[in-house]
Amino acid sequence: MFIIKRLLRVIYQFIARARIGSYKAKPRVNGFTLLSKNTHIGTNVNFNGFRVYGNGKVTIGDNFHSGSGCFIITQVHNYHGESIPYDNTYLYKTVTIEDNVWFGMNVSVLSSCVIGEGSIIQAGSVVVSDIPKYAIAGGNPARVFSNRDKEHYLKLKQSRDFF
Repeated sequence: MFIIKRLLRVIYQFIARARIGSYKAKPRVNGFTLLSKNTHIGTNVNFNGFRVYGNGKVTIGDNFHSGSGCFIITQVHNYHGESIPYDNTYLYKTVTIEDNVWFGMNVSVLSSCVIGEGSIIQAGSVVVSDIPKYAIAGGNPARVFSNRDKEHYLKLKQSRDFF
């Protein structure tokens, strides 16, 4: 069983790295992950099953961790175009995930937004707007319901205690 898990991890990492736009350090990929050429990531990035759909730009900072089943949609049909409900062109969205962000399982990001440093997005959430730094957000649509202890967070960051 261990050998199969190890082999799958190698395959997942190969697929993810083959499609990614750029990275500061090779990501750790533990589940099937599809990224785009417009995806750019930092160091210590951990995917446990993650997908980027579309050709919009995605930037993921350092020390990002995701649960399984997470995705970002960066491309939508052009509903301002030549026909209704939409035409044959696309609108491209930009998503920025700052440093030290954690996504629970099955998080969806559906629009142009910035997810602030140190944020935690609760499992099953649908992010459709910006999430501020140090926030803990969840739901559909995701709303801030709590915040990290900023002083404690900054102390851990200063001492470089990253998982």
